[in-house]
Amino acid sequence: MRKSLCAIVFVLSSAPSFATVNQIEYLYGRGSPRSSVQAGNGSDQEGSQGAEWSADFLHLAANHFYVGVGGGEFHSGDNVSGTVVPNVNSTISCKMTSILGLARIDLSPSPKLMTYAIAGIGWVRNSLMITSAPATPIVDSAKETFGYAGGVGVDLALTDRLFIGVEARYQGSERQSFEMTPEGVAATGRTSISVPLSVFLVGLKAGIKY
Repeated sequence: MRKSLCAIVFVLSSAPSFATVNQIEYLYGRGSPRSSVQAGNGSDQEGSQGAEWSADFLHLAANHFYVGVGGGEFHSGDNVSGTVVPNVNSTISCKMTSILGLARIDLSPSPKLMTYAIAGIGWVRNSLMITSAPATPIVDSAKETFGYAGGVGVDLALTDRLFIGVEARYQGSERQSFEMTPEGVAATGRTSISVPLSVFLVGLKAGIKY
């Protein structure tokens, strides 16, 4: 009996079908807002280029197919606009924080240089800030909503466990209504603005498989 149990344990532990492969990767890069905001008679981009980071955990669920979860944040730079609020210069910036369920499929047969596609859906918190000179808040609001992402990338294996790569990803969310401050209502005659928030992200990453 004891020999039989030992044989079963040996088979289960050595069979490839019971092996699991996970990977954790960290990405840092730059992003550019792709949507515009309109508070007065004109519109302008929801911030300038800014920094972004993300950390993803992926599990190999089937051959060349991963599922997992990822979280990250993009914070734009300031976009100085003379058109959003009438007759004054304004500073526009935004921030996107997200936690997404992810699915990835590997597209290359080579494990050394792996191309892939990735997509995700989940929770997003968007923040929008508009300030007119001199330091008058027009919009300073944050909203939570449904978000999505899609992108492509390339991984280069350094060893059987360590890899580096580059990824481009488009991330967006549903249109949301951001309330004006009392100063914003007085300057624009509007109580809120309704805008989506989307960003194009490109970054370098490093990761480990285990």
